[in-house]
Amino acid sequence: MSKIDFYSHLASQPCRAVQIFLKMNNIPHEYHLIDLPKEEQTSEAYLKINPFGKVPAIKDGDFCVIESMAILQYLAAKFSTPDHWYPKDAAARAKINEYLNWHHSNTREGATGVFFNAVILPKIRHQPRNEEAITTAKTKLSAALDMIENYFLEGHSFISSNDISIADLFALCEFSQIERIGIDVGKKRPNIKAWRERVIAKIGSHYDEVHETIISFTKRIDLSTEPFE
Repeated sequence: MSKIDFYSHLASQPCRAVQIFLKMNNIPHEYHLIDLPKEEQTSEAYLKINPFGKVPAIKDGDFCVIESMAILQYLAAKFSTPDHWYPKDAAARAKINEYLNWHHSNTREGATGVFFNAVILPKIRHQPRNEEAITTAKTKLSAALDMIENYFLEGHSFISSNDISIADLFALCEFSQIERIGIDVGKKRPNIKAWRERVIAKIGSHYDEVHETIISFTKRIDLSTEPFE
């Protein structure tokens, strides 16, 4: 079987989710680093793979998929991964899709909004912190965490399920980013705290492997703890 070509930079949360899935399911793949600081994502060669100019992307022969959730849904089907990752049962799949459809404009928008405006702007782009955007993102993040705590994890060990799925990977990788600035998503939220520990235990050594890039990056810059309740 030919290898999947995986175009990625592991500073990206969705890229880390895809990489964890590839590793946990032993899917043969070739890793291609797209150097974001060098803006390789805007190169003519890469835009032929992903016209959006973003990571991740995969190629399976001549077939390309360029959105992280679509990538994992495709890989789950193509490689017949264990059913818990993306269930075939209509009701079980609907509950996973429910979270996935909600994720981008809630979990990701909140967590990424905080990290971008508190870290990327001042430390990488050398622009002032956008305090108004940070406050807005923290409000969004807090509401998202409450919904995960009280709805998606209510009565479940994992997001809308009792086994790990692709939904858990996307959520966890957003939270691991903001943990680098001292935000504890499980503080005062016992369901999230226990869930995070379960997911990391399931992932095992792959968790540390895929987070080496973001850990190294945040160690090189002077980061302070970001207040959050």
